[in-house]
Amino acid sequence: AFLHAVSARDSMQAIYQRSRVSRPFTVARPCPAGVRPIGRVSPSSQRPVVLSKAASADEPIDFTEYADEMDVTATSTAIAPISGDSVKLRVRMRGYSTVLLRDAVEQIRAVADATGVEFKGPVMLPTRRKIFCVLRSPHVDKDAREHFEVRTHHRLVDLKNLSSQAVEAMMQWVPPPGLEVECSVVAA
Repeated sequence: AFLHAVSARDSMQAIYQRSRVSRPFTVARPCPAGVRPIGRVSPSSQRPVVLSKAASADEPIDFTEYADEMDVTATSTAIAPISGDSVKLRVRMRGYSTVLLRDAVEQIRAVADATGVEFKGPVMLPTRRKIFCVLRSPHVDKDAREHFEVRTHHRLVDLKNLSSQAVEAMMQWVPPPGLEVECSVVAA
């Protein structure tokens, strides 16, 4: 009976340890994401990008199925057949760290060089600043305030003369953590 009680107690402690939820915040004042500068991502945590040289006999991509999603002027009534030369892949990135944006642009440039795609950019779009005004005192003293700032940096890259291998390589590309990436197909 004693052996059974000890094993039951051990199993209950194990269940308690597994089901215990860690608290997201401690007694210290939490800091919102993006206020503190993010350090450089270590090379071991980045995923490697494996690329091969593009074959010269790549077949053009058929973009007719994406014609309704592309930017087309309202004056055109019929959509002409679209080839790989008449469209471009527009990649828009935003993030808090300029180092991460620079690394992502270099990775996209490596994909473009390996697949034989024309690379345009990066275009430095305006930086958005969000300023938070916080009272230093918990009760009174409205004169004592702190200002915190979050800067969101934007970059734009265009890839022209697309091939199926280039689109496949861009679909397999994993951006570094901390970046938001939008890709769209635009008529050239």
